[in-house]
Amino acid sequence: MTAPSGFAPSTTLKYVGRGVTSQKDVQVTIEKAGPGSGIVFRIPDRGDSSAKIEIPALTSSVVNTLRNVTLGVESNRLCIVEHFLAAAALFGLDDLIVDIDGMEFPLGDGSAKFWLDLFEEASWQPSKPTSDLTLSEPIVVKRGDRVLMAIPDDGFSLNYMMDWDHPLIGKRWHSWSASSGIREIGDARTFGGQKEHQLLGIVGQVVSMTPEGFDEPLRWSDEPVRHKLLDLLGDLYLAGVNPMRWNARFISIKGGHEMDVEMARKLNEIAPRQL
Repeated sequence: MTAPSGFAPSTTLKYVGRGVTSQKDVQVTIEKAGPGSGIVFRIPDRGDSSAKIEIPALTSSVVNTLRNVTLGVESNRLCIVEHFLAAAALFGLDDLIVDIDGMEFPLGDGSAKFWLDLFEEASWQPSKPTSDLTLSEPIVVKRGDRVLMAIPDDGFSLNYMMDWDHPLIGKRWHSWSASSGIREIGDARTFGGQKEHQLLGIVGQVVSMTPEGFDEPLRWSDEPVRHKLLDLLGDLYLAGVNPMRWNARFISIKGGHEMDVEMARKLNEIAPRQL
């Protein structure tokens, strides 16, 4: 979206959405910060509700990767950060203060679409990051038969291979590069079992798997694997730099949050030497 003549883009954005675990509305306030600030989340301090705790979007803040990426400081927690970080990466946003009045980000439809919509409606202009970070050699993270690799390349790309015992998933492969449209993965929704989603109260909000297929039409026939790429992109931002700055091909074979964060840790050891 292009701002009308004489219209200044908003510098502060607000979004209110439902939290999955709290089942309460969560307000998110996003402000652009000074160069070099990075992305910092502010949440209420559990020990003092009138105070705020700052949690940087870094691997050093990660406390859990079981079903989503959870950041924390002391006893304070912030869940489901990966979709927001993916939206920030896709839009080329580097320095933000993000204030959340709860312990989780709103899930929305399980994609980054509503964040991208918010940025566009505020007339923020997407910026494609310059690929200025390089790898001297491949990086490999393994967990059994699952592998995540970062291979030196001439630009940035993400690749993911799924292998799910489901009639409409099975073995799927999808690739995405910095030259692709941001909506090609940004709008891909999360997915999971229908029974689990019933317990969480999110059936009809996200994509639920049934024994025969899905409970609603997919945006793409391979939407689940595209969402895996979205998660990977968001998780890699925890290295402290926009992942799209890497001249690297990331290849994930049945990877997940734990492996993504481990890769981000390894990248975080390299990036400061090039910044």
